[in-house]
Amino acid sequence: MFSHVMVGSDDIERSKNFYNSVLGVLGVKDPVVNVNDTGQTRLFYIHNDSIFCVTEPINGKPMSAANGSTIGFTCDSSEQVKELHDVAVANGANKQGHAP
Repeated sequence: MFSHVMVGSDDIERSKNFYNSVLGVLGVKDPVVNVNDTGQTRLFYIHNDSIFCVTEPINGKPMSAANGSTIGFTCDSSEQVKELHDVAVANGANKQGHAP
């Protein structure tokens, strides 16, 4: 059902040190580090069929309980991704997919 979980962080290096240590207990390797097109650093911890991500919030505002967080649902095709997005927007989500 879930493809990934993403949480926000205002201190990506501190988060990296924390999650490297904690997730290392579970056998998770160091993350793939990515800087997106708008300059935010993201950490992708890939383990078995799961991805745990940590990101600097893309809107430039401070991290909060939900700012920077994402939960992704596994879809079978790009058509299903579009349908899921369209249904979410039709039911009150904004264009970025945020639920009401």
